[in-house]
This record gives sequence, structure tokens and C-alpha cells, in this order.
Amino acid sequence: MAHAAGNTPDIPNHPKAVRMGVIAGVSHNLVIGTVMGSFGILLASVEQRLGVSAEAAAAGIPLVLVGSSILAPFVGVLIAKVSLRLLLLVGALLTVGGYLLLAFTQSYALYLVAYGLFFGPALSLAGSVGPATLVTRWFHRNRGLALGVVHLPVVIAIMPWLLHETLDGVAPTTIYLAIGLVAAAVMIPLSLMTIDHPPSGETAAPAAGSRRTSDGSLSVAQLLARPRFWALCLAGIASMTSSVMLGSLLVPMGESWGFTRAESAQLQSIMSLAGIAGSVMFGWIADKLGGGRSLALIGFDCALLWLVLLLHPPFAMTAVVVALIGMHGVGAIPTLGRGLSDSFGQASYSRGFGLNTLIGLPFIASAVIGSAKAFTLTGSYDAAIKGMVVFFALAVAFGLYGATGPKVEGPRASLESEPELA
Repeated sequence: MAHAAGNTPDIPNHPKAVRMGVIAGVSHNLVIGTVMGSFGILLASVEQRLGVSAEAAAAGIPLVLVGSSILAPFVGVLIAKVSLRLLLLVGALLTVGGYLLLAFTQSYALYLVAYGLFFGPALSLAGSVGPATLVTRWFHRNRGLALGVVHLPVVIAIMPWLLHETLDGVAPTTIYLAIGLVAAAVMIPLSLMTIDHPPSGETAAPAAGSRRTSDGSLSVAQLLARPRFWALCLAGIASMTSSVMLGSLLVPMGESWGFTRAESAQLQSIMSLAGIAGSVMFGWIADKLGGGRSLALIGFDCALLWLVLLLHPPFAMTAVVVALIGMHGVGAIPTLGRGLSDSFGQASYSRGFGLNTLIGLPFIASAVIGSAKAFTLTGSYDAAIKGMVVFFALAVAFGLYGATGPKVEGPRASLESEPELA
């Protein structure tokens, strides 16, 4: 029942697949888009209302990112065992609760609770792992493209502009309340409309039945024991590390290259906007080439693009390079999703994606902190750029290795005779 690497099983999608994709896309955008898109623009009002420093107010987003990353593997296991409809509903309620808490609290401790204990879990449940799993379960044909469309950063792109226009006449607490009410009105009904599984079920892991769990998936330990799982994860993490590092440090990087602060901020906006196209484009490419080969392509392209940054090109060329890096970085998300589900089955996807999120955390944190430290010591970001070139060169090898081996084919494929995977 295995098919050649790079090929995709031509199985029709269930008629309700598009509806599930819409639910996933709205959930992903409303959770991640509102939390990330509103934070910076409302930060000054938090300092004034709670009487805290800028550094203390800024602690919210690190809490969300660390909390959601640490929780992601547990959420992945939960999704494999518990109703996805219920978990998306819990994520929606946590999102609403977090905004209501922000709207009414005057306590800095409760402000941190809103981000750490409400938005952190919500990000995993209804922002990343949950929606991506829903799409992966329901889409056989064009799964990579569907993941790319669902991960389009629409809300996060318009939220800062929308809030900037609104802040002139509306109190920040009212804005938090409004976001919470919109999330409740949209996310709760959509969560209740979620159907956990397509009638035909999902593809199982290509391993003997005795080596799979009851739902046809691989356990966390089984995934971690497979070199191809690590190869796919590390190939995807290279792009994610690149995106976060460049997104976090692009303004000081640009200034170190001789650009003004305004020009450097413009580069950051260009990178974000280019990511919208990359999500769809690389989702489509992953459907054609397969996830592993597409990750290798991303690694090869990005190694060359980061090498160009070492030359410190003029602003126009830097803008093009940064835009292309942004496209490739966002494109790694649907590409990795296609690779994991093709190699280990749709039933294993939630565990694999959750593990990947946690595995990537130390790489991303080390890249951001290490790059800033390198600049402090040398006055240049060249060492950090060279490090990313090496990481992407390795990602090419990881992606090609991840593309090897049998791929699953057909819902609940009977793979009792398949050899154990590497």
C-alpha cells in the first residue's frame, strides 16, 4: 500500500472537507491573529493602566509562546484521544476568557494569567495544533494547499492597522471586550460544528498493526525513535528559526547595515506581507513534490538567500531577499504538515506536529538570543547569518532523507505487511 516518495495519493476529499477547512482557518486566524496582532499596538495602554514598565508589559507574548510550545506535544496526544470538537471549544472559551480578563482586570498578575494560562493553551488547542490536525484529517487531495490556505496570516496582517484606527476613539479595555465578544460569537458556534473525523477515517502509519496504536497512529515514543521524523522536523525548524530570528531582529539588523530605522521597519512589513503568498505557494508545491523534497527545496533556496545577506546589498535588493525569506519561512508550515502526514499517516499528525513545536523552541530561542549576543560581541550579525546558512545546508540533507521510505496511501490503509520504518 505504499507509494513512491513525492507522489500523493489521489483520494477524493469528503464534501464536508471545505467546511472543516473554513472552521480551521477561522479558528487559527482569530486566536493567533488577535493575540499577536493586538499585543504591540496595545502595549503602551497596558503600561499606563497597570502601572508597569515596558519590559514587564512585554512579558505577555513570551509567556504565550513558551507556554504553547511546551503544551503542544500534550495537546497533540490529547487530540489523538479526545474529541477535537471539544478541544477546539475549550480553546475558544480560553480565548474569550483571556480577553474578558484583560478587559476588566487592574492586576498585573492577572494580566500574566490571561496570557500564560488562557492564551498559551488556546494557541495550541485552537490556534495551531487543533486547526492543522482538522485540515490534515479531512483533506487527502491538495492537503498541502489546504494547510497553506488555513495558515494565511490574514487577521494578524490587518489587526494592527484596525486597532490603530480604533484607538483614537475607543478605550483599550473596550477593545479587549469587543475582541472577546467577536471571538465568542464566531468561534464557539464553529467549534460546535466541527466533525472530528471524516467517515472514511484517516490514513494509518505505515507500520505493522502490532506496532501502531488502536487508532492507527504512532505513539510519541515511536515517532521520536524514527530518524526520518527528526529529519523532517529539523528541516522545517530551520525555516521557522529563520523567520522568527529575522522577524525579531530585522530592525537592528537593518540599522547595522546602514539603513534608517524607518527603512528597517519597512523591511519587516515586506517580510510579513510576502509570507501570505508563501503559505499558499509552498502548500501547492508540497502537493506536487512531497513534503520532504519541498523542505529540501526551501533549505537550498534559503541558504542562498542568507548568503546574499552576507554581502550587505543595497536596500532594494535586501527588500527582495527579505521578502523571499518570508515566503519560504511561512511556506515551511504546510510543507512540514504534508511531509509528516504522508510519512507517518494522518492519524499520527497531531502528535508529530505537537512534538515539532516543542523541538523547535530551543533552536528558535538560541538563534534569537545568540544572534543578539554575537552582535554585542562583534558589532555585526554576520556570524548569525553564517550560522543560518549552515543550518539550511543541513536542512537540504534532512529534507531529502525525510522524503525517503514508504508513504501511506488510502484511509485506514491496511499496512500489516509493511517493513518497520527508519
